[in-house]
Amino acid sequence: MPRRRTPQGPSLFSPSPPSPAPNAAADAVPVGVLVGQLKATVEATCTDVWVEGELSNVSRPASGHLYFTLKDTDAQIRCAMWRHFAERVGVPPRDGMQVRVRASASVYERRGDLQLIVRRLQPAGEGALRRAFEALKRRLEAEGLFDEGHKQPLPVYPETIGLATSGTGAALHDMLTVLGRRFPHVRVLVCPVRVQGVGAAEEIAEAIEAFGAVPPGDPLRVDVLIVGRGGGSAEDLWAFNEEVVARAIHACPIPVVSAVGHETDTSISDLVADRRAATPSMAAELVVPDRREVAAYVQGLQATLHAALSEAVTTRRQRVRQITASYAFNRPLDQLRQTGQHLDELIRRLDRAVDTNVAHRRQQVEHLRQQLALLDPRRPLAQGYVRVEREGRPIVHAEALRPDDVVMLRFGDGVRAARIVPDAEPPSS
Repeated sequence: MPRRRTPQGPSLFSPSPPSPAPNAAADAVPVGVLVGQLKATVEATCTDVWVEGELSNVSRPASGHLYFTLKDTDAQIRCAMWRHFAERVGVPPRDGMQVRVRASASVYERRGDLQLIVRRLQPAGEGALRRAFEALKRRLEAEGLFDEGHKQPLPVYPETIGLATSGTGAALHDMLTVLGRRFPHVRVLVCPVRVQGVGAAEEIAEAIEAFGAVPPGDPLRVDVLIVGRGGGSAEDLWAFNEEVVARAIHACPIPVVSAVGHETDTSISDLVADRRAATPSMAAELVVPDRREVAAYVQGLQATLHAALSEAVTTRRQRVRQITASYAFNRPLDQLRQTGQHLDELIRRLDRAVDTNVAHRRQQVEHLRQQLALLDPRRPLAQGYVRVEREGRPIVHAEALRPDDVVMLRFGDGVRAARIVPDAEPPSS
């Protein structure tokens, strides 16, 4: 916050000799002058102090500044922490947290509020960090976030690797160096994030979620993701002990390697991740094989394949020698004659079978023809019988006809029309 210039002239709070009773109108000062002199007095008196208390009303607007109230059982005071200081805070402040702050006193002139301008904020003692760590660890462990059954195996030969770390830290340089040395053809995608300070945990979680949201088959899809940073104090590493980071790692569909701090540091992200690496450099060694080891492995496979092929060729050669030394191979003409004789016999059998089958089929056809001739409806007509039809249909019963019905009489050699007469006595013979 820019320092407001105080009015020139003697201060209202500087000692002065006794004077006659003041004239209310002549001696009144503007509120701004009074508050400005109070601000100057407070800032000159209290320039550097450590204060311990409990946080409340913590807020961080879009400006990045941090505002909160520091209180104990006896009093409270408003506090402001400018953005460049807030970004260095290791453990994100929360309501109810017991902290120590290093600050100087000031006055916010617009409201006339006494406040502290905080330059440093840290939990009140290492024990507070440890208690917070253990409490979160127990809760997440009870929910199953550390279960081995949920952890994914790392790919043996990854093609694309994702890095979620500081874009300017030594950890990024170390990982890129190791990856380039061990497996130079691997592709690396870097998502720079803040790794400490207020908002760092949220940025790390968003980076993990972004990597996991890329669909399979997309060119930006990575095979494995490294999340981490280099060493630092417990406060510096605290972003990787945040619940939001732990849940993002647990939900990530991509295998995640956590590499936070030094070998002796263990974070919540280490416990949730699919694999834990003691340092960022060791994480890079963990996710890619050494190209020299791969080359040696390929050479071993080549030697094994060559030996297997050589053995197969030797076996086949022995088999060929056995065949060429056999009686059948050395008497090909005799074998050919015997085969030809057998073929002739088969042809003769086939001819006889064909002739027999044809004769049998002819007998069947003749029998069917005779049966068909017996069933020919014209055959009785040729013997003198007549078929009576009416409207194209045969009449088989006398009762079906009435006097004056016109019928057709079909003979063997033609058709004649006739009319039915009333019943009469048949003519005498």
